[in-house]
Amino acid sequence: MPSLEEFRQLLHDGDSEQAFSNYELDFNSEAFDAFGSGAVSGYEVDIEWTFESPNKIKMERALTSGKKIYYLPWASKDVTTITLDGDSPAYFVTSHFSNCRFTIKFHDDQGKKVTVMHVAGDTGGGGTVEGSQQRDALESSVTVENVTRTRRLSISNQKVGRKGKLHMAKGIQAGTSYYDSYARVFGVRRGNGNWVFYTQDFNQRGQILGFSTL
Repeated sequence: MPSLEEFRQLLHDGDSEQAFSNYELDFNSEAFDAFGSGAVSGYEVDIEWTFESPNKIKMERALTSGKKIYYLPWASKDVTTITLDGDSPAYFVTSHFSNCRFTIKFHDDQGKKVTVMHVAGDTGGGGTVEGSQQRDALESSVTVENVTRTRRLSISNQKVGRKGKLHMAKGIQAGTSYYDSYARVFGVRRGNGNWVFYTQDFNQRGQILGFSTL
């Protein structure tokens, strides 16, 4: 039977993929974003997990010492960023995605050091190809050195028409994954020091459509 204890045990055993396949991650992103208001980089925070039937894990700011994570807030018409490595807390989370983009810049082949970005989705072009190009410009405004490869997570359901389909096809070839309407991303540093990012994909009714690894 799903429980907070089982979720914690899966994380403790290093089976993060099973943990985020079996459980829905949920948290009040507005509360976390308000705490980091005005910041363009992530911050360290203590959180605690609570269980809500049938399979939801809720994250809340700990009133006392809890599990340390790095949280990356969202900023309107801007890009927020943070670099994660072996000295960071072993868990990472960022604001919910609804037209925004998540970008991972790997600094080595193993993923022991990565720079992650939350690129705003409220650009003038919205979910169109033009909006994607505006997010390209925001992403490029941040200088990141020694990048070995890049992965991206972008929205798909608003890109319509032949132009949009061609744009998505090129994105997939370049290593971009797509979510439907909403997405949540959680990062875990494995025991070998490699960072892995898990995505839960939601439709407009809040139903989980699937789970993927970035």
